Amino acid sequence: MLILVFNCGSSSLKFELLEFNPAARARGRTLARGEYQDIGHPASTRVLIDETGQKTIDELAVRDHQAAALDALAHLQATQDKLDLAAVAHRVVHGGEHVREPAVADEGVMRALEQASKFAPLHNPPALATLRAVREKVPSATTVVVTDTAFHATMPAHARTYAIPRELSAKHGIRRFGFHGIGHAYMLERYAEVTGIAKESLNLITIQLGAGCSVAAIEKGRSVETSMGLTPLEGLVMSTRSGDIDPAIFGYLARNENMTVEQVEHMLNHRSGLLGISGLSDDMRDLLAAARENPNSPAALAISVFVHRTRKYLGAYLAVLGRVDGIVFGGGIGEHASEIRTNVCAGLETLGIKLDPCANQAAQGSEAEISAADARVKAYVIPLDEELYIARAAARLIAAA
Repeated sequence: MLILVFNCGSSSLKFELLEFNPAARARGRTLARGEYQDIGHPASTRVLIDETGQKTIDELAVRDHQAAALDALAHLQATQDKLDLAAVAHRVVHGGEHVREPAVADEGVMRALEQASKFAPLHNPPALATLRAVREKVPSATTVVVTDTAFHATMPAHARTYAIPRELSAKHGIRRFGFHGIGHAYMLERYAEVTGIAKESLNLITIQLGAGCSVAAIEKGRSVETSMGLTPLEGLVMSTRSGDIDPAIFGYLARNENMTVEQVEHMLNHRSGLLGISGLSDDMRDLLAAARENPNSPAALAISVFVHRTRKYLGAYLAVLGRVDGIVFGGGIGEHASEIRTNVCAGLETLGIKLDPCANQAAQGSEAEISAADARVKAYVIPLDEELYIARAAARLIAAA
């Protein structure tokens, strides 16, 4: 079965062509993959990777996401012997109230995703435009959508409800949706595969640390809490996003800095987080290097705030779940920064969390158990593979149909 996956970011697009047997648990074969970066800029970057891992990088002026997707499709048609697609699956950030699981993109699903675009104006519209453009080119393939909010649709009312007047919540659809659901769902699925434990019995805390960061509390294989809310701004400190702040700060800045609503929102999303505190960089690698040179630098403070916020959520979700089988780190920082993992877990031995220093140091972007032999709570690094998760979801839909 051939499945083509498109994963739209705000200014990027990843694609992957997978061939696998949906009945088997093996990963299958990646026949081709790639990424378009800085879409809309005069000098966009195209990265193409073939089955052997051979990489080709060039500059290509790509005006929008659908142009990037059509270029990728043309590349695959030219390089694959036979591109007989069973499905084309698309990641869509926000599913709103109604797209609560992977779904075939019929008109009802498309209307629901259009309505949810008000909560994700930078992500949903380009993903939906890409979907339509590709479907027009390969109408015989089943078009599937997998949303980042779907995994968190199982959150109970007390976890998804904001303490604002009920009539306003109902009128505007304001509630906590959560994001990074595909990543958290993949970490759960892969942890179950690695340990041989049925995911329906697992209590996990999954920690995705990258440019965007979030934590999820998973009880018996279902998300019951997560750090992001109505939008991806809530929760942990991120590369350029503030995460949790006192809501009164918004109005204070608007009044005292003569900022518009849009300007404050832009500042909180694009000029805050690690970049805002450090004044140096939004890249954790740069900050770690600067902090080693000067432990009293703003870069060191940014790291400390980042770690502290993550530890707060980890402790909170230990309380939410009560019993925890494992903690899983994923995402660019979570997978590669052993120092951050060490600091997040330091001093939590009484809660059953204890890392093996050697295993933790060795796990640099690779899948590994990093907990000490006597730890009650297992700790793992599991590199994310969102495209595989999306392809598997699409294959299950096709099989069920």
